[in-house]
Amino acid sequence: MRSRSLSPMPSVIRISGVTKRYGSVTAVDAVDLEIEAGQVYALLGPNGAGKTTLIEILEGYRQRDAGDVSVLGYDPQRQRGELNRRVGIVLQRSTPMEGLTPREMLSFSARLYDHPMDTDEALELVGLTEHADRRGSKLSGGQKRRLDLATSVIGNPDLIFLDEPTTGFDATARRQAWEVVRGLTERGATVILTTHYLDEAEHLAQRIGLIKDGRIIFEGDIAELRREMATDTRISWQPPIGLDLSDLLDEWKSLRAGPDGRLSLPTQTPTVHLARLIDWARNRGIDELPELQVERPDLEEMYLELVDDSQALESADSK
Repeated sequence: MRSRSLSPMPSVIRISGVTKRYGSVTAVDAVDLEIEAGQVYALLGPNGAGKTTLIEILEGYRQRDAGDVSVLGYDPQRQRGELNRRVGIVLQRSTPMEGLTPREMLSFSARLYDHPMDTDEALELVGLTEHADRRGSKLSGGQKRRLDLATSVIGNPDLIFLDEPTTGFDATARRQAWEVVRGLTERGATVILTTHYLDEAEHLAQRIGLIKDGRIIFEGDIAELRREMATDTRISWQPPIGLDLSDLLDEWKSLRAGPDGRLSLPTQTPTVHLARLIDWARNRGIDELPELQVERPDLEEMYLELVDDSQALESADSK
C-alpha cells in the first residue's frame, strides 16, 4: 500500500530500486523513495525490517547491491567524504569523550566544517548552556543525548539523521527535544527520524515511511494512512445511572457496555453519528453527554495493525 502526493519542494533524497542482500536474506528489496527538503521524515519498521540497513546506505556506511541513490545530489557510496560535510548524524548510542566538556567537544567538531554554527548557539539550541563546562563523565544520559544532537547540528548541516534521538529522556526532556527538532527544520534542514516512540513520529513527522520485510509498504502523511487503512473513529460516552436506554438510536442498541459502563461506537462517519447522538440526547433533556469522547486511531494502533508484529515497538533493529 502506498500513497504519494506531488509537491514543488526540491528532493533531498532520491532512491530507485535500492537492494541489499546478506547471503540468502534480502534486507532491502528494490526500494523507491523520494524525500523533500525542509521536513521531518520518519522511517518506521519492526525489528529486521531493513530500516537501519537503508539508513546506513543513505549515510554512506553500507554499500548497496543494486539501485541508484542520490543524497543532496551525491552518491553516498562513492562521494561519502563530500556528503559528510553537509550531513549531521545522531547515532543510537551516545559516545561522548568523557574527559572533555560539551563546549570543548563542540569546538573540536566545528573545525571539521566550512561554516559551522556558533558553539554557544548550538549549546543553547539543545539546552546544554548550564552544563557546557561539565566533563563528559559527569553528564547524565539525557545530557549526553543532547550533546549528540548538538554535535550533529554544529556543522549547520542540510540533512540530519536522528536515530532514536530521545532515548534516555524523561517526558519533559522529550518534549523539549521535539522543539529542537522543529527548530532545525525552521532553519531549513531536513530531518530523517527513526524512533520506537510512535507518538514522537506522530508529533514531529510531516511524512512517514513504513518498511517491512525490506519493502516500503506505506509512504505518506498520517491522514493518508488513515484513509488507506479505512480506520474507524470511536465515539464513546457514559450513560448516567437510571437513564432509560430502551429507545437508543439503532446503531447504539446492539452495543454492549464495557466494564466501566461506557458505550463505544466504531464508525467511519463520526460527524453523522455524533450529530445523531447529540440530537437524541437533547430531545431527552440531556444537555451534556457524560464523558463524551471522539477518538481517532493513533499512529501506534495503525502501525501495529499494518506490520502485524508483536515486537514492533522495540528500539533495536537487527538489520
